[in-house]
Amino acid sequence: YRTFAHVVVDEAQDVTPMQWRMLGRRARGATWTIVGDWAQSAWPDVTEVRAALQEAIGRSRVREATLTTNYRTSTEIAAVAARLLARIDPSAVPPAAVRSNGIEPVVTDDLAAAVAGLLDAVSGTVGVVTPFSLRESVRAQLPPDPRLSVVDTWQVKGLEYDGCVVVSPTGVVDEALSEVAGMRSLYVALTRATQ
Repeated sequence: YRTFAHVVVDEAQDVTPMQWRMLGRRARGATWTIVGDWAQSAWPDVTEVRAALQEAIGRSRVREATLTTNYRTSTEIAAVAARLLARIDPSAVPPAAVRSNGIEPVVTDDLAAAVAGLLDAVSGTVGVVTPFSLRESVRAQLPPDPRLSVVDTWQVKGLEYDGCVVVSPTGVVDEALSEVAGMRSLYVALTRATQ
């Protein structure tokens, strides 16, 4: 087929303007399902991406739904992420977390102890999210464990873990194409843990 009848796009906030143009050429007259969170975009200028998206879908009738409930993270984690979200976009309304676990996020310099503590505390998976430049050195510092994943901020998009350690938050921000894109990547990292 030369064109598509229906297009589904997930993680739409990270589709580049060029990719939106490509999709638009192949989906003239198509219906679309587009899922994304602009607060999680790694693209420096979100308005540029949104304009390309609008051009791709053309005059299609648009129905927009905003998810207002956070089922993934605890209220304690959501509160930390909400403070960062307010810096990213002061007009953004963070989704309301529906459950509390009574465990506040911790800031520490002891990576090995933080990971060991999480592996003891949760029965499921533990993610260690790092800047891309530190991924291999962080992986080398940690013992192999089938429940443990060391990932960078691009790899972690769309994933969730029972427990999560974010390594070098300032490194995550500094490594991005712009400060606001880096803060969005950090927002992603901060919202991966379920416990």
